[in-house]
Amino acid sequence: MNKKREISQHISLLTRMALLAAIIFVLTSSLKIPTATGYVHLGDAAVCFAAVLLPTPFALVTAALGASLADLAAGYPQWIIITALIKAAMTLAFSSKGGKLLCPRNYIALIAAVLINALGYYLGGSFMYGNFTVSLSEIPSNLLQGAVGALIFLVLCGIIDKNESLRRLLRGR
Repeated sequence: MNKKREISQHISLLTRMALLAAIIFVLTSSLKIPTATGYVHLGDAAVCFAAVLLPTPFALVTAALGASLADLAAGYPQWIIITALIKAAMTLAFSSKGGKLLCPRNYIALIAAVLINALGYYLGGSFMYGNFTVSLSEIPSNLLQGAVGALIFLVLCGIIDKNESLRRLLRGR
């Protein structure tokens, strides 16, 4: 591969990472519904979207960065590390290697991501508050957040999968 093409691919990847981190930040920061220890948001749809568009290590960093910055901006700095770990873990279940965004693995990954999110915040909150009961109240809202994010992800990916040119553009190919 020539040097110009390699540089162009790196710039494309970094640009897509920055754009997706910004989308995660915006969807997490806007339209949020407060809960007892945090808030419910739409950012998980973008976390899953980053996971199917970017190679795994880059999706992991993008999701962790976008969601953690949203926690910082929202006044929840104590959640930054927990959020970074959870959102990064959510991306691990997905595959960005297939032709279509919605492949059998990614359908299963959605379920895993919703469960990782709910369980992660339950354990993180339990650790942070030193109490396993307080965080129990957040499980339903975290499951709802994940389910809404999954639905948005499915609709968006369904639309993109119908347009091969758009899918290739978003994946940087």
